[in-house]
Amino acid sequence: MAENPTPPRGAVNPPAIMGAPRNESDGGEAVVLPNQPREARDMRGLLRFAMEATAMEDAPGGSTQFQAMTEEKKKFLEDVLRSMSVNVVQLLMKAMDKLIDVKQLKPGDDPQEFEEALETISDTVDNMDFANDFHKIGGFDVLAPCLSSLPSLQWRAAELIAELSQNNPYCQTQLVAAGFMPTLLDRVDNGANDTVKVKALYAISCLTRNCPEGLEKFIQLDGFSVLLRAMQSGEEKLKTKSAFLLGSLCDYKPEVKDELQQMGFVHQLVGLISEEWTMAHEHLLYGLLNLIRDHSECIKDCKDSNLKLQALLTSHIDSIQGREECQVCIVPHVLRIYSFCV
Repeated sequence: MAENPTPPRGAVNPPAIMGAPRNESDGGEAVVLPNQPREARDMRGLLRFAMEATAMEDAPGGSTQFQAMTEEKKKFLEDVLRSMSVNVVQLLMKAMDKLIDVKQLKPGDDPQEFEEALETISDTVDNMDFANDFHKIGGFDVLAPCLSSLPSLQWRAAELIAELSQNNPYCQTQLVAAGFMPTLLDRVDNGANDTVKVKALYAISCLTRNCPEGLEKFIQLDGFSVLLRAMQSGEEKLKTKSAFLLGSLCDYKPEVKDELQQMGFVHQLVGLISEEWTMAHEHLLYGLLNLIRDHSECIKDCKDSNLKLQALLTSHIDSIQGREECQVCIVPHVLRIYSFCV
C-alpha cells in the first residue's frame, strides 16, 4: 500500500471547511463502533446525537428502528434548532464592525463597547475552526489598531492573539506573516502597564511555541534581549513568564543556546537567582537548567569561580528547608544545576 505523501516541513495548509470529513492524524481511518451515535460537531449535531442516543435506549433489545417523524414533531424540533443556533460569522463580523472605529478613541474616552467586542471575539475563537474563520473574513485587520489604542484594548488584543495562535499552526503562521511580532515585543518592553506587558508576552509565547516561523522572527528581532529585560523587571508575573518561556525555547530549539551563551545569559541568570528569594526563582532555575543542559560552553560558564554558583545554590537549599511547596520542583532544579558545577 502506498504511503501518504509527507508535506514539506513548515508548510501549513489552509484549514478544511467546517463539517468536512476529517482525516486522522496518524493516516488511519477512525473506528466507528456499531450502534453508536455519530459525534456531535455543532448544535444541530448535538441535538441529533441526543435523539439517536435516546432512540437507542428506548428501542427494545437495543435495536435502532426509527419511525417517520410527524410534521408536528418536525416543526417543534426545527423551532428548537432556530432558537439555539448562532451564526458565528455574523457574530464575529458585528464585533469587527465595532472595532473599525477604535482609531477614533482618545485618552479619557470610554472604551467599554470596544472591550466587549474584543471579548466577544475571544470567547468565540477558542474553537480552532472559528479562529481560522476569523482570519478568512479579515479579522486580523482590526487587531493592529487595538494594539496601538488605549491600554485596556492593548492587553485584550494581545490576549486575543494568544487565543488565536495557541496550538493552531494555521493562525500562528498567518499572524507572524501579518507582522504582529514587532508590536508585541515593543509592548513587552514599553507597555503602558504590567497587564499589557504580561499579555503581550503571553501572545509571543503562543506564536513561538512549536512554530518555526514565529521563533525565527522572534530571534531576528532580538527577542531574547526583550526576554532578558522582562526577567530583570520588578514585576513578578512578567519575570516568571519570561523565564519560563526562555526555558521552553531552549528545550524546543536547543540551537538557540549558542547565541544565548554568547549573550552572557548564564551570568545574567545567576545574577537574578542571587537576588532575594521569590517564587519567580523556580522558573529562573528552570530557565538556567534548560540553558546549560547538554551545552558544554554554558556548563563552562557555570564553573566560573567569579560566579560562586555552588555557594549560591547551597545557600538557596538552606533557605527553603522545611518549605514543603519548594521540595517537588525547586530542589530538583537546584541539585541538577549543582551537579553541572562540580
